[in-house]
Amino acid sequence: MRQFNTININKSFCQFEPVTLSEVEGRELFRYKLLIIILLIITSTHIFAKNDLQLPTMTAATAEKAYSAKNYKDAILAYETILKEGLTSYKLYYNLGNAYFKNNELGKAIYNYELANKLQPNNKDVKTNLKIANEKTVDKIESKENFFIVAIKSGLVNALSTNGWAWFSIFSLIGALAFAFLFFTASQIALKRIGFFLSGISFIVFILSMVMGFAAIEDKQVTNFAIILNRESKIHEEPTNSSNSKFKLHEGTKVSVLESNPDWTNIKLENGNEGWVKTTDVGLF
Repeated sequence: MRQFNTININKSFCQFEPVTLSEVEGRELFRYKLLIIILLIITSTHIFAKNDLQLPTMTAATAEKAYSAKNYKDAILAYETILKEGLTSYKLYYNLGNAYFKNNELGKAIYNYELANKLQPNNKDVKTNLKIANEKTVDKIESKENFFIVAIKSGLVNALSTNGWAWFSIFSLIGALAFAFLFFTASQIALKRIGFFLSGISFIVFILSMVMGFAAIEDKQVTNFAIILNRESKIHEEPTNSSNSKFKLHEGTKVSVLESNPDWTNIKLENGNEGWVKTTDVGLF
């Protein structure tokens, strides 16, 4: 049998001596790491949001001219043309919603206001017009879920746009690193305590803002709701034309989406009622 020789290691070579940096070198290394982290965070802000695309000048001008002349159908056609080109922005949806509202198409107006609100949740004009349009809907459905819970959940996520949450997280991280720097470099105990406490708070704020930012992104990307677009739509028990009609909904009513395919969408109302509606009768968002 082959034998492997063992190697005797001198214990003196196994004693690792700590390598210490001078105070100046330590500070320079910390500043370098801080700079690298800040640059990485700033260059990754595109994960949270993209800026609104600019509307084509000629088409937008045509739409605005038609709207000013009260030719709302022509304005709708012009704005819809921009959408078909693959361009979106909250201003486009907002203007299109206004044109539909003036043309007495309440469902489509609310749908486009909702799309604008999804892209720009803190815009006062969008919220005001959406509120005015919702007050004109026929269906008044009471919610089973506590109003304050719904308001808190929606308010926290929509407190800032995705871009706003991105910048908020960046500034909170910079604050955390700055206070951490104070903690490591300060010579006075009081300053060290302040640096430690504030860096911890800032880091917690950073984590929370990241969570809210990603929640806002998911809220934009996931189809959670729908708006009834037709004047009146039948809600069926099953996704077939031959199934019984459970109830009717009117244009502008907002519903939750449980399941959707090109033909039928399973919806749920705030009062808990569920049913199937033709997908062409609703606007998903």
